[in-house]
Amino acid sequence: MGKPSKNGALSHGAKEKILAHIKNSDLRVDEALPTEATLMKMLEVSRHTVREALALLEQERIVYRVQGKGTFLKRRPLQIEQGLEKLESITDIIKSCGFIPSTRWVGIEVKFPTTKVVEQLGIDPKERVITFKRLRLASGNLASYCVDTMAAGFFDSIPQEIEDESVFRYLQREKNIYIQTAVSYVIPTAPTREMVEDLGVEEDQLFILLEQLHYDNEGRPIIYSLDYFQPDVIRFKINRTR
Repeated sequence: MGKPSKNGALSHGAKEKILAHIKNSDLRVDEALPTEATLMKMLEVSRHTVREALALLEQERIVYRVQGKGTFLKRRPLQIEQGLEKLESITDIIKSCGFIPSTRWVGIEVKFPTTKVVEQLGIDPKERVITFKRLRLASGNLASYCVDTMAAGFFDSIPQEIEDESVFRYLQREKNIYIQTAVSYVIPTAPTREMVEDLGVEEDQLFILLEQLHYDNEGRPIIYSLDYFQPDVIRFKINRTR
């Protein structure tokens, strides 16, 4: 694979500088960004580079452009960068970056498991499972859509809602189950049909799927989770050495 072009590197660098300007300014949603001419002077780059940088921000749904009027802020950028080496709940990840975690419940379902869930959790196909569906927000911004599935046998009755922001803490406190390890796969993906229909996300919006199987301190598979992260809000960093 060849090196990125000089023009591509310039436009990405300009994009990051425009993002920094937005974050450090009092610019509000639907207010105009500086003009292209102003950005050219601020960034010391060509008009072509500025336009490419704005196009990248438009793709990430940070800005929108109105013909003949300029470029406007669609939403203030929020980005959480997290390593994958340490197993943490989404709640703790959001808190550690200085944002306020909150949850919107989509639903709790009791049903028979799919073949994939049977294989992952090692349960009988006739055993019911509980699936918890939640939206996780960081200071009001949608960070992820979480689908957590567990064997129903862990519960005496079907919970209507889990009060804790963290399922890990709920399981430890209420069920004496301590989640210790997880096997994770990172997969770029489009949203599911349910996400498009129920959450109103766009069909071409990119998500990063973290498909995980969580084990307790006894080595038992406890939670099979599908966490769909918005990459412009949360991105994962992996430290590699040789």
